[in-house]
Amino acid sequence: MKKRTLSLVLATAVAMTAMAGCGKESDSMANMSEEERAAWEAAANDPYGKYPELVTYTCGYNLTAQGADTLAGTPYENDTPSNNAYTRYVKEILNVQNENMFEAQTGDDYNQKVSMAIAAQDIPDIMFVNDYSTMVELVENDMVEDLTDVYNNLACETVKAAYDSYGANNPLNYVTFDGKIMAIPKTQLSDGQDFLWLRKDWLEKLNLKEPSTLDEVADILRAFIQDDPDGNGQDDTVGLAALSTVYGDYPNNTFAIDNIFTALGAYPDVWLTDSEGKAVYGSIQPQMKDALQLVADWYAEGLIDKEFTTRTNDDIVALISSGQCGAYIGPWWSPFSPAQTASYASRDAEWINVSAPVGSDGKINAINTKPYAGFVVVRKGYEHPEIAMKIVNVNSEYSKQDTSDATKEIKENQSIAYFNWPLYCEVQPGNNAEIMTAHVADVLNGNADASTLTTEEQGYYEAAVRFQDAEAAGQKADSADYSQYMSRMVAIYKFQTEPANFLTPAYFETSETMKTKWASLEKLEQQTILKIIVGDEDMSAFDDFVENWTKAGGQTITDEINEEIAAKAAK
Repeated sequence: MKKRTLSLVLATAVAMTAMAGCGKESDSMANMSEEERAAWEAAANDPYGKYPELVTYTCGYNLTAQGADTLAGTPYENDTPSNNAYTRYVKEILNVQNENMFEAQTGDDYNQKVSMAIAAQDIPDIMFVNDYSTMVELVENDMVEDLTDVYNNLACETVKAAYDSYGANNPLNYVTFDGKIMAIPKTQLSDGQDFLWLRKDWLEKLNLKEPSTLDEVADILRAFIQDDPDGNGQDDTVGLAALSTVYGDYPNNTFAIDNIFTALGAYPDVWLTDSEGKAVYGSIQPQMKDALQLVADWYAEGLIDKEFTTRTNDDIVALISSGQCGAYIGPWWSPFSPAQTASYASRDAEWINVSAPVGSDGKINAINTKPYAGFVVVRKGYEHPEIAMKIVNVNSEYSKQDTSDATKEIKENQSIAYFNWPLYCEVQPGNNAEIMTAHVADVLNGNADASTLTTEEQGYYEAAVRFQDAEAAGQKADSADYSQYMSRMVAIYKFQTEPANFLTPAYFETSETMKTKWASLEKLEQQTILKIIVGDEDMSAFDDFVENWTKAGGQTITDEINEEIAAKAAK
């Protein structure tokens, strides 16, 4: 990987600060009695050891996308990013307290604060970093602590097992430099496959079976647009909903139609490993032609919404919630979309997730997401680097097994969802969503007791019970309970019963030339794909696109990516 360099002044300043800090910290230990020193060392070397005195650390605080008004009228309306259910719990267990250098909503706002802290040569003691390239810069410029011993000595068994669950794609591989673990990766759960979501009540009314193959999906869509499934006697229903971007950001892009492409062996917007072990861009591979031709044929017939190129995401939600559309492709958490919740609440719509369209072997072809979702780093020279690992332990294991009253606030705040854990880093097995669903299902089915559930699972269980009780009474369940039940107890169940084939991309990040060229290359791809689908161009336009993409920077990017992969393998 090419070295990315921060300014020499910055690197030098940080190194001097770290050296000064080390001397000061040694003095603090020197004045302790043997008994005091033993107590501090015992706490520092225990995954859940409580410090004899309060230890403060500076950090940045990620706030959720929900506004502070979600706290209004609750016992937590006066909570702050330094004093809330999560920080109080961490203080109770470990006797540590965050002092926030900055606070921001997770995402771009938070990332900007991180960049400003780095530019100001003043990073917090412990900091969550979203971006992989930023983490690499901090490591290469010797700004962060080596956490190898901290991890090996203090990581709880749940954390270690969670990382191991990713197999060859272990998140630790991405934070290991020259054999040293330089950060604690937050895990990105496997999102599973996308499903075809269909109006179950429409299927039943038209006496249709759940589809599987591309041809069967096409038959369902024809019936949905031709046979008056909403029973209003008007020709006003549309085919498959689709985003104007068509595909990409799998599987977090509800209403995209990636599954149609993958069913035919095409993997657009993904870097693949070819037969020679090299990374290649999926959108320019020959398999794209058959998939594009099929989508163009469906569009011409009206099986895909004729106005998809101009509809926004909100437009699609309105189309579905108004009862004009009964088919779209999306992930297991689609029931949280207002497209489903609104149609359930106002139109008695029933939805079902279907494993379709499948590939030649009868399974959905799906794409694995990257195994990490950010990184916790520790400023070089900070006296208590182990705090980072201990807080992650509490978040990932201890709090989930704690059945005392101390977890009551955390459980209640999970539904309020304004504050996050101080370090915004949870480590879970790749299939954790499936594991939790299985545990809840065992309790619902009478095969286990509710006392065996973690605090998080108890929340899902209680939502499922409320949903079932409402349905049994012939009443509408609360939309939040509907979303939890349909996503976890219905959609996730199919992960186990109808598993998919998963492809792991060869590359997840951004190469140097991608920073300046990728936007124009994406625009070229988007324009070409849409023109072919709507019939403005024939398939020869795809060959021209491949040639132009390669010349306009695509080949340079491909070469850079393969160089990065080779360099990483040689570490």
